[in-house]
Amino acid sequence: MAAAQITAFPRRKLALIIGNDNYSKTYNKLNGSVKNAKKIRNLLKQIAFDVTIHTNIDANMMELIQNFCEQIDNGDLVLFYYSGHGCQVNGENYLIPIDDSNIEAETDVEDIGILVKNILKRLIEKNPSYATIAIFDCCVPYNLQNPTSSTPMVEDQTLGEIVPISGAFVQLICTAKQTDRTDQATNTDNVFNKHLIKTLTRKDVDITNIFQDIAMDVQQESNQTRQILFMHGLLSGGKIFLNKVSKIIPNVPKDAKWKFYAKTVAGDGRCSSTSRRLYCPKGIHVNKYQYVYIADSLNHRVMKFTRGTNTPRRIISRNISGYGPERLCGPSNIIYDYQSKSFIISDYYNQRVLRWCQNNSTCTETIIEGSDYFGLAMDDEGFLYVSDTGRHEVKRYRPGDHDGIVVAGGNGQGAHLNQLDHPTYIFIGPDKSVYVSDTWNDRVVRWDKGAADGVTVAGGQGKGRDRSQLNHPTGLIVDQFGTIYVADYWNHRVMRWYRGAAHGERIVGHKLLSGYKADQLNGPEGLAFDRYGNLYVADSNNHRIQRFRIEAD
Repeated sequence: MAAAQITAFPRRKLALIIGNDNYSKTYNKLNGSVKNAKKIRNLLKQIAFDVTIHTNIDANMMELIQNFCEQIDNGDLVLFYYSGHGCQVNGENYLIPIDDSNIEAETDVEDIGILVKNILKRLIEKNPSYATIAIFDCCVPYNLQNPTSSTPMVEDQTLGEIVPISGAFVQLICTAKQTDRTDQATNTDNVFNKHLIKTLTRKDVDITNIFQDIAMDVQQESNQTRQILFMHGLLSGGKIFLNKVSKIIPNVPKDAKWKFYAKTVAGDGRCSSTSRRLYCPKGIHVNKYQYVYIADSLNHRVMKFTRGTNTPRRIISRNISGYGPERLCGPSNIIYDYQSKSFIISDYYNQRVLRWCQNNSTCTETIIEGSDYFGLAMDDEGFLYVSDTGRHEVKRYRPGDHDGIVVAGGNGQGAHLNQLDHPTYIFIGPDKSVYVSDTWNDRVVRWDKGAADGVTVAGGQGKGRDRSQLNHPTGLIVDQFGTIYVADYWNHRVMRWYRGAAHGERIVGHKLLSGYKADQLNGPEGLAFDRYGNLYVADSNNHRIQRFRIEAD
């Protein structure tokens, strides 16, 4: 596989976890494999893996593996973790299900267990173009008894070297001779699993370096007496990340829920130009300190509200519309550029995009001008995306580029899949696709990189308030799972659309009515998550910013 096909954010991350303890022979029972499997499951779920786990399974293990493989689409990142018994017989590697009561010396070798190479083949058949990672924790030796002899057929022999078939990138195995049953008997992690759990989900470290670090840590802790047996496949295959962390894409639990009653964190429900009030706020940005930056549209300014204080700060413009380095006219959006440590602002009615250097209200620079620039987004590589409601398109700009290239729409105003109609808010998803609130078409459209047409991923069923419909979609966020969060302006609600779903679900806002109460919205626009998963909504026609607290598990 060419290294160029490796991307930082694969389309999906799937994991199959198996842990077996309860083998039929007393001397083969384990005491930590199920526990280790559950720990790995919990770790992977924290970094957005869709995890399937099975424990203490018998001879139907291959059937369960095949069922998991049916979920795989080509291009997925797939991880297989097995903790339990394995053994090598006649040069072949087998995993042993717990239904091993009939495994004896005269048993046909094909009945000993499940061939590792067959498992890898199944995993790769559905996914030839991306990474399949296999981790085998088969450290404790499996004793295969001979009923006519005191000498076991297999003793102190675990899996042997696995030569990866094409598409299998990693096999990581702990050595049998150097591991101990004491770890399992006392229900403590063996040294291999200890460092696997500590290291596996490190942020922004490619998988090869992760496993090299695990091997080094195991050797150092054991004074070179324990080693990782084999590691193959990734040293020359390009970088693959289990936990590539984005500064842009929020890490929201898959089935999160938010309290219906919000706290107002900016504004007070009445419009005016005083420092404590807002007038039709639109785009918002929330930083790691929970400071809220607001495009206070009809006050023609950008405001900063600091958590825990009652003193907001006006950071750009002076409540009077105008054109100049210290004037705005109807700003519609604000985002943060992590590379240049500056803010990007769409000065909508002035038909320009500005860069503002933080903490210096006079340091503004026009970086794009000449059309109706409304929505802003940025990817992790520093490319800027801008929606143009007049030209019905989205362009991508390289740093320092004033022209840009069309990446969505650009074929005139319309409702065909190669067109947009008044695109407003935009977001760059974990698959590097451009997501667009195609506002006057009442839909959210995803444009994959280089695509000639978009794909409707939310709404698109006409204007309405049914779960499959939107009415003037605005604020837009896509999380690490590809789940879409969209402000449904005239339905006065925020909707969540799981990837591939035919309909969405309301997560905040009243079921039917607009209003100013703590559980109601009136014309929601900009959306943002903070690092804890709390949801912020620019409740535009109520002239306030609402924070909906995420509910604890």
